[in-house]
Amino acid sequence: MKKALFAITCALALLSTSCKKISKLTKFDINYSSETTIEAGVATLIPFDVNTPDVETQSEDQFAGHNTGKNLIQSITLKQLKISIISPEEQNFDFLKNIEVYISAEGQEEVKAAWKNDMADAAAKEIVLDISTADLKPYLMSNKYKLRLKTTTDKVLNKDVQIKIANTFLVDANVLGL
Repeated sequence: MKKALFAITCALALLSTSCKKISKLTKFDINYSSETTIEAGVATLIPFDVNTPDVETQSEDQFAGHNTGKNLIQSITLKQLKISIISPEEQNFDFLKNIEVYISAEGQEEVKAAWKNDMADAAAKEIVLDISTADLKPYLMSNKYKLRLKTTTDKVLNKDVQIKIANTFLVDANVLGL
């Protein structure tokens, strides 16, 4: 009886470990980036919007590169959203008080995807935002999506600030039917 119980326990442990490894194999990252400009002379402490150009998803190609297809995608969540300053070179984010990033796509409601609030003189040139756990599958399944930044500054900008927005999405899919 002890041998049978031991064999069953070992089989369950092996199955559990195998399922976890298979689950990891069905997840992969997709990276996108876009650039936009925060214009000089914007008033302080008043929220204003900055839009990005459309981001082409090329999702069919992205999924095919991971041996899966649109019909096999279970969920897509934002893993990381990072903003960095491109120019002017001496600029940092010390002018930024709050930032919220919204994602939209044709036929989809706009959703708050990331944010950073009460940034106390962020003297960095790069900031990683807090992220939502929302399923963004419909947005990445579209041919393109758009980001809208709702920003509040606490200093007046004398020069336009060009920023890069880098997104990493975590895709959970069935790969080769697994």
